[in-house]
Amino acid sequence: MIKQRETTLEKFSIASQSLITVGCFLVAWWFCEQFIKPVGGNLKEYKVVLILILPIWFFLLDQFGLGRLVRVKMYSALVVEYITVVVIGVGLLLVCMGMLDFNSISRSVLALFFLVNLFTLLIYKLLAYRIMKIFRGKGYNTRTVMIIADKDSYYLIDRLVNTADWGYRIWAIMSDSDYIKAKYEKKYTVLPESENMADLVDGKSIDEVMYCKGTLNQEEIKKMIYTCAEVGVVFRMQSEFLSVLSLRSRLSYFNQMPFLTVQNTPGNYLALKIKIFFDYLVASIILLLISPVMLLIATLIKLDDGGPIFFAQKRVGQNGRRFPCLKFRTMVTNAEALKASLMEQNEQEGPVFKIRKDPRVTRIGNFLRKTSLDELPQFMNVLRGEMSIVGPRPPVPAEVAQYERWQRRRLSMKPGITCIWQVSGRNNIPFEQWMKMDLQYIDSWSLKLDFILFLKTIKVMITGDGQ
Repeated sequence: MIKQRETTLEKFSIASQSLITVGCFLVAWWFCEQFIKPVGGNLKEYKVVLILILPIWFFLLDQFGLGRLVRVKMYSALVVEYITVVVIGVGLLLVCMGMLDFNSISRSVLALFFLVNLFTLLIYKLLAYRIMKIFRGKGYNTRTVMIIADKDSYYLIDRLVNTADWGYRIWAIMSDSDYIKAKYEKKYTVLPESENMADLVDGKSIDEVMYCKGTLNQEEIKKMIYTCAEVGVVFRMQSEFLSVLSLRSRLSYFNQMPFLTVQNTPGNYLALKIKIFFDYLVASIILLLISPVMLLIATLIKLDDGGPIFFAQKRVGQNGRRFPCLKFRTMVTNAEALKASLMEQNEQEGPVFKIRKDPRVTRIGNFLRKTSLDELPQFMNVLRGEMSIVGPRPPVPAEVAQYERWQRRRLSMKPGITCIWQVSGRNNIPFEQWMKMDLQYIDSWSLKLDFILFLKTIKVMITGDGQ
């Protein structure tokens, strides 16, 4: 009965929010007409858009679960979900308008509609969320739970007891722990673990079973899941183990066999493919545009000391793969042989070798380094699939050999021409902080972040802030 009631309320909430969205479009239309400028246009087209809004928003709100009577959810998560829904919704409206060849719909109306709709739906949801918390705090709309506990489960039980607005009422605690018995048996029924779970969920009005033991028993958990699923009782499991899985875990399938996959690197397949496409496209365009510049640089290097134009150094790429990283040569031809005699002057901590005024750098090399023009040949590494435009800088094998274990995770993503370190001071940043910045990039990676770092790199090249 509770489940049917909540499903009905969920659909009612989605329908209400869809109707509110229609009202938001009418408000935006009226406001632009009255206070900005007459929008004019074909009235029939506006009516069609109003009709389209209902199914589009109903579908999106339903898919994102924004009609559910959420009990525990962060406000920031709700904001992100509503922004996503409104962005996709307006985008679908634009697609439909293009397919229907609607040309008279004012873009001012759509822009205002976006803002009004986002603000209104958020206020609606936050008010509903707050009202439901007040009702649950007073004992309405509660769910009855049975907790499977051991001595380490007191934290969750206390949270359920002290947070009444979650709306959970403890029916019983199943545990053989003497500590749990002593702490809760005066207030709640404490059952032995020998009790038959099927008899309990069949014969009592239990809505949810919460398993929160510190030690996981696979057979016990599987049996409880099946027992609850057979009669429609919700089964929840809380464990310290799940905090490890929260890194980045997903359920994947190999030949229909389920695997729990934990991956602490970016796993958005579509976004990563867009990144690869962006790499190839930009690298091709840049190499075509700067070919005269590269020819000039090559001529200057050759005239400077007659040595090789390029310097191909063995670097370590994604997951330890080695490749020749191309650069315009900025040092004397015997630079590697001179390195040992300069080790005492190293200004970087850790395994990296950096000197601000390296005596091995040539005259033209100094200019190339300050402007980062020496990195231009690495666009060829991008076309070869060995590097990306944005990503952690590829280290030399000798540096990797001295990495601490946590630092090796920077090799889990394809190396790049530029990254956070490149645009944040470079040699002025301690080695450990540099490593943390690379891991920060991996953990917070997005196409937007790549774009920002790409623009910042252009700024560094123009201002000559490189070292």
